[in-house]
Amino acid sequence: MYYDLIWIGTQPIIDGNHSHNTNTRLFNYAFGTSKSEKEIKSCIKNHGIKCGRVTGSINKGKLRLFTREQFEWVEENYKQLSLPQLTVAFNLKFGTERTEKQMRSFTSNHGIKSGRTGRFEKGSDSWNKGMKGWQAGGNAKKTQFKKGSIPLNNRPVGSERVNVDGYIEIKVSDPNKWRLKHRVVWEQYNQQIQPGQMIWFRDNDPKNCSIDNLMLVTRAQHAVVNKLGLQCATQDLKETAVLLADITMAATRRKNSRCGPS
Repeated sequence: MYYDLIWIGTQPIIDGNHSHNTNTRLFNYAFGTSKSEKEIKSCIKNHGIKCGRVTGSINKGKLRLFTREQFEWVEENYKQLSLPQLTVAFNLKFGTERTEKQMRSFTSNHGIKSGRTGRFEKGSDSWNKGMKGWQAGGNAKKTQFKKGSIPLNNRPVGSERVNVDGYIEIKVSDPNKWRLKHRVVWEQYNQQIQPGQMIWFRDNDPKNCSIDNLMLVTRAQHAVVNKLGLQCATQDLKETAVLLADITMAATRRKNSRCGPS
């Protein structure tokens, strides 16, 4: 029943190539009715009639706010002018009041390209070629750092500080090389600390870097002591905690050797 309203003979009245406004006028002309565009639109939607067009295809290529002459002018001049410059020049030439946003949308919607990439092309010179550098005016140059100047917050070699973990660090060389103090003190009296070794504080105070308060252990011993819950052992029990760690590791190795392949 509905499709009889869409066709007269073999000629379509509601056509997928027409807009709703055009279809409404054609329908009313064919049937002598006064249907509104809203009614026709609802009829098409309710009965699932598809136009088959790609969105925007009706107005594709059509100019609304711009004339063909203006289109061609923009297409030609956008290659030499930036968008703000193009907007000003366009309004001066055609006596319009187009905004930069309108010009941006127009060039984008109609695929008008400037041809610029925004990248330096091979062989091109930078804007500051040959310039030594920016210099502030007035007395600014008098207060600039000179080569070899030492900043006011410079710390001499041997200075100490406490890091975020609570350990003391000592500056060992310029310009800004720092090491943990307890490691430096240990190596002053003993051999260099090897990978897999670490320093304990006998009284558990990381700020007491006296050589008598330092104790060398392996990281394996340290891990087992922590596992046994003896990491906070008092000074007189530190050696015992390490001994227990060695016994535990030896027992583990013996057990593993027995469980190995026969």
